[in-house]
Amino acid sequence: MRLRQHVAAAILALLSLVSLSSAWALPSYPGNVARVNDIDVSYQRFMGIYNEHVRDNGIAIGARGDQLELLTRLRKEALELLINQELLIQASSSAGIIVSDEEAQAEYDNIRKPFNSDTEFAIRLETEGHTVESYRVHLRRMLMAKKYLDSVRLKVRDVTDEELEQYYNDNLHRLTLPAKVRVRHVLLSWKPLGKSNDRAALREQLEDIRNKALAGEDFAELAKRYSEDSTRINGGDVGFFRRGEMVPAFEKAAFSLQPGEISEVVETPFGVHFLKLEEREDAHLLPLDDVRQDLFEHISNEKMNKEVEAEYQRLREQAEIKILMQMERPKQK
Repeated sequence: MRLRQHVAAAILALLSLVSLSSAWALPSYPGNVARVNDIDVSYQRFMGIYNEHVRDNGIAIGARGDQLELLTRLRKEALELLINQELLIQASSSAGIIVSDEEAQAEYDNIRKPFNSDTEFAIRLETEGHTVESYRVHLRRMLMAKKYLDSVRLKVRDVTDEELEQYYNDNLHRLTLPAKVRVRHVLLSWKPLGKSNDRAALREQLEDIRNKALAGEDFAELAKRYSEDSTRINGGDVGFFRRGEMVPAFEKAAFSLQPGEISEVVETPFGVHFLKLEEREDAHLLPLDDVRQDLFEHISNEKMNKEVEAEYQRLREQAEIKILMQMERPKQK
């Protein structure tokens, strides 16, 4: 559940959304949106998930106009989430999974903790279509579903050494760190100088500074004294970067240097520069032993996610699901 500081604005936006969405609902609003294995799923539950889903996608709750197509897609996705949720709740009940009062209260208290008062928390719940009482029911359902999915994940066997080594060999390109360099630079930014050829005059100014560096003056001090960008406070040090992270001319010059070498004058959209290479790290493959634990966790998570998706598919194939809510906005005649 995402938390907003401007609760009053969220409530006003919610009122706008309800007026938009209810026009697409069944005439029996608040009614039901779906029936899953003879269990009716209420419109209220749908609105709670829909509002969260809209916010999770960074959409303003009162969105209209050119976002109606997007909101229709989000309605469909929210309904799918709700059906999956109900299937898990039913499966957890059949499996005898229970959530104790202590567990439910502890989770409720944890979610309630960031709010300054019960009133503030109740208002936040209202923006998601819940009362405090309905949210407690919703929370218990979510904990039941989580326990069920945890039991599904526990069925996954441990990752073997053979699987880990095979994954490593199949993904050598993804486990190879690209080359990177660290440079200092001096920049004179493009600006009018009142000369007949400002560009040439600026280059000439920079060449004078570059000659000081070539003569052995401290590069960092020169950058602090002359450079015209934010790196001057660090002696012109831009830190490590890889190919594709800087403008092409700057990058080409940086990667052509050897440690300690100073570049020719380089022009970019920002101005004229010259660079000094401080460090270079060549591309290198991460050793298996260095990434073994990370790979173990990654492969294990992949296997668990596949097991969960398979369980969702199994539950859906065995279920009787009927959609009771109109999902597309009626076309205007």
